[in-house]
Amino acid sequence: MRRSFKTNLDIRYRDTDSMGHVSSPVYYEYMQTAYLEYMHTILEIPKTDKLPHIMVKTGCEYIAQAKYGDKVQVLSHVSKFGGKSFEMEHVMHIDDENGVVMAKAFSVHVMYDYDKQATQAVPEAFKQTVLAYQGSL
Repeated sequence: MRRSFKTNLDIRYRDTDSMGHVSSPVYYEYMQTAYLEYMHTILEIPKTDKLPHIMVKTGCEYIAQAKYGDKVQVLSHVSKFGGKSFEMEHVMHIDDENGVVMAKAFSVHVMYDYDKQATQAVPEAFKQTVLAYQGSL
């Protein structure tokens, strides 16, 4: 059974557009925040240090409206490993008794060596850390 990482966020007034709901680009900020929280936590890397990978591709499907004052819970998990990359899924729920899914997003990340300015293979230790946390993909 797969365990997802939970990130809780408050929708701020500045997150909304003239129609009163969360503006589409803001969902990408929520996804990036969830990704960073997940990785800094499970890898035990201080937030002042760089992660050993970079985000290279994202996408988002908007499902339900969310508005100022709502609380959001993002459930994130790694869904696939490649040779030098891994993929993540992020399901964004309104954090209330109904738990309506407001968006589903994905992100692709490449392992990166900043000193060499080059991609690198996904380390086995990274895979094992993710699997130990999640239980499975």
